[in-house]
Amino acid sequence: MKRTVAVIQARMGSRRLPGKILEPLHDDVSLLAYQCRRLRHTEGVDELVIATTTARRDDVIAELAQREGLRVCRGSEHDVLGRFVLAADMSLADTLVRITSDSPFRDPGVIARCVAEHRAHGAEYTRPQAGHLPKGLRAEIVETRVLRQIDSDRATTDREREHVTIRIRENPDAYRCLAVGFADNLHHPEFDLSVDTADELEFVRMIHSSLQARAWPADIDHICALLTETALAQPQQQGLAS
Repeated sequence: MKRTVAVIQARMGSRRLPGKILEPLHDDVSLLAYQCRRLRHTEGVDELVIATTTARRDDVIAELAQREGLRVCRGSEHDVLGRFVLAADMSLADTLVRITSDSPFRDPGVIARCVAEHRAHGAEYTRPQAGHLPKGLRAEIVETRVLRQIDSDRATTDREREHVTIRIRENPDAYRCLAVGFADNLHHPEFDLSVDTADELEFVRMIHSSLQARAWPADIDHICALLTETALAQPQQQGLAS
């Protein structure tokens, strides 16, 4: 059986909102800690690890990983592809799930579905179909050997090292790619649950508060239902928690 490992790429040096992943989503639970707790027992995933950088400012991320009982891999700040290969080496991963740390509501059910379809079809790269899910709730599954090939290719550009899977996405005919379809009620690409600004941080806090007020779980079905019901998909709009 292939070993599948989910890797959260995380660093403190965000250009627009530095340190955002350690900002609280609710109470004293940070965006990153919340995501770790949601994803650590995802069906079909053998381990969850955090890949951060060797920069001193990212020591706090390594400390968070330790508190959450997760292994951490540290590598280059700019060579994110290299970090994923290091994480694969450390965890003996045959298959990797790529997760960014600025989307706290990423759904383990979505990841589990993509992993299962990836295995069933013998794919090299899998993601949800375009337009089928909100931004920040998607997942990428990729075979480690494919990333190794890209990493070892002397023609690999800095852009490809920063964005990890962009060569695959821009050259889909060169790989066995799979797009996973989801139900019609989840076709909301206009919703954005990622955090890159202070307004977006406040928006995801409002979503969490609104879900709590309704006693709804923070899964993709209920988040889409909430945003559709309130017709609020942008951080600047108000009234979500009412």
